[in-house]
Order: sequence, then structure tokens, then C-alpha cells
Amino acid sequence: MAPVVVVFDLSSVRRLWEGRIKKHKERQRRDKERQEKSALAKINEEWTLRLERRRRAIKNYIEQRKDVVNGEVHVRLNHLNSTEKDTQLVGYGNLILPESRKNILTEEKRFIFELQGIQWKELPDSLKDKTYLKEWHIKKTSIDIIPSFIVMFQDLIVLDLSRNWIKEIPTEIGNLTKLKELNVSFNKLTSIPLELGDCENLEKLNLSSNLELTELPFELRDLQKLTHLDLSSNQFQTMPICVLRMSNLKSLDISSNKLKDLPQDLDRLSELQSLFLQKNKLTYLSKTLCRMTNLKMLVVSGDDIKKLPTSLTTDPNLKYIDLRENPLDSIEDEMLSEILEGDEDHEEFEKVLMQMYLQDLKQRETVPTYTTRVSLSVQL
Repeated sequence: MAPVVVVFDLSSVRRLWEGRIKKHKERQRRDKERQEKSALAKINEEWTLRLERRRRAIKNYIEQRKDVVNGEVHVRLNHLNSTEKDTQLVGYGNLILPESRKNILTEEKRFIFELQGIQWKELPDSLKDKTYLKEWHIKKTSIDIIPSFIVMFQDLIVLDLSRNWIKEIPTEIGNLTKLKELNVSFNKLTSIPLELGDCENLEKLNLSSNLELTELPFELRDLQKLTHLDLSSNQFQTMPICVLRMSNLKSLDISSNKLKDLPQDLDRLSELQSLFLQKNKLTYLSKTLCRMTNLKMLVVSGDDIKKLPTSLTTDPNLKYIDLRENPLDSIEDEMLSEILEGDEDHEEFEKVLMQMYLQDLKQRETVPTYTTRVSLSVQL
């Protein structure tokens, strides 16, 4: 049998491999361009900005702590027009008001009550005569009881009782049906009265940093106008059922709790735009989050997250922010130790830092249209 001679067309093989190599290089070039154009290329910039942001946050925090706390009780008028042409001034309590504004503001009765100072252990009796007040701002006092006569203040719109020693919210609060904002953060609350659900016009509720809150009454489901809810730094092990019934909620902060998982019907919060989950016990994120079409910002602590739906980081409308618990720079440690006296101060500083970060993010919203997501690791 004659030998078989196999002839190879090396030119065709060469063309085949050159074609493959060309496609591979083209694919690498496109990937490189996409990475350069994407928000991920800004990670180094974000880390550079982080230190400056922390320094600004520390400076702001120090300035806030330098506020003069004179322990005086005073009532000041709101919406004071500083551009008033009439420069003739008169005294009004501890305020100086333009003469032409005095009668107008008095007639409108748009007053704000403010009280600060750790020496205050109870509210002054004179407060009972000012039932026309629309705002209370009682901060950094030793007051641990809110008296039942609060029911007389039917015009209250804002009730800020943060950073006190309050152990209980009176049931009479349910009668304040005009109330729009309630802040009882950094207190000693262990429970919330179900009557709070009767405050039908409440829009903002801050229950953060009470440390011992573990549940909320189901009656709070009636807060259908609530848009902002802060439950951070408490002891919630599961998402309160009432929260899932707050259909108009736009911002929910339940960070620094003990959540191990998220409810499967979390997408009931169809209007939710911002969700803060960092510093919990989560090991995975449910696909339920992918069904929340209005969700624009999701913040988690990624160190324990082992399972993450891919669509969360590819959704062009969602900013997925992964906060890593990295050791602080030693210099920053020293700076912080001088101004942060306890856990409450640390929690407050972290909130200031987070707010500053989110503000910076909004200011830098001029990202190119081809950027599809922001996935960053920042240090708190």
C-alpha cells in the first residue's frame, strides 16, 4: 500500500489563530474601556476622599459639641424674616425681633420650645401655659419622663426628644394627631406605646440608639404617611411586621441590629428608595430585593455576606454600597478617642459620617450615562 501523505494548509490554520487572537484582544480592549468608564474606576478616588471626609466629619462633630449649653429655658419664634426692612428692634423674651414682625409672629403663634442642659431633670411648669407651641426641642438633659400634660399641645408638629434619659413614651402621645416628626433617639426606651399608631400624620420617626428595643407594636401599621423610619442601633432580630405594612415608606434604616435574614415579603414596601442594613448578622441577601423597583440605595456590611444576587450589583438604577469594617488609621483612632466618650458618641459620629458620605455621593451624581452601578468599600 502506498504511503498516505497528509498535507496541512498552514496558512488557513494561521488565519484561524490570528482571528481568535484578534477577537481576544478586541474583547480585552472593550473590557478595559468599560472598566475605565465605569464607576468602579473611581474606587481609588473614593478612598482618597474617605480620609478627607472623615476629617471633615470629625471637625463638624467637634463644632457641634462646642455648642453653648446654658441650661436656660426659652421659647423662640420660628420663621423669623432676617431680611425685614424695618430695622427697629425690640426685645421679646430672649430674642430681638423687628417691631413690624413682633405682632405678626405673636398672632400666628408659631413658636418653638427649646431646652438643653444636663441639670434639667424635669420640664418646667411654665411650659403648661404655652399649649400653642408647634415644636419641642428637648436635647441632652437628664429628663427621664415625658409628662402626660403633653396631651394639651394639640398643635405640635415636631417633637424632638433626642439624647435624654427618657424611659417611656406616654400613651397620651396618640392624641397628637398633627404630629409630623418624632425623634426619641439616644434614650433609654425599651418599648413603644401602641397609641403612637394614632398619630396618623406622622411622616418621620426616629427610634434609633435606644439599645434595648426589640419589637414594635403592630398598631404602628396605621402610620400610612410615614416616609422615613430609623430603627438603627437597637436589638431587633427580625424586621417588625408593622414596618412591612407602612406602604409609603421611602427610607428605612435598620442598621446595627441583630437581623439574620430579611422577610420574604419585604417587597411590600414598594415605595422604598433607601435601605440601610449594615452592621447586622446577615450572611446573604434575598432575591426579594431585586423585586423592589424603586430601591435606589442599598447599604450593607459585606464582611459576612456570602450570597448576593447578581442583579443587585448590575441594576443601573441601584447604588449598592458595601461598607467594610476595616481597622481605622492609628492617627484617626487617636483623634476620635479624644472626642468620642462612649458608644452613643460613636454611633452618632458614624451617622454624621454616613450622612456626609451620602451627601457627597449626591453632589457627584454627574457620572457618565454609561456608568451602570456604584459598588464601593468605604470605612466607617
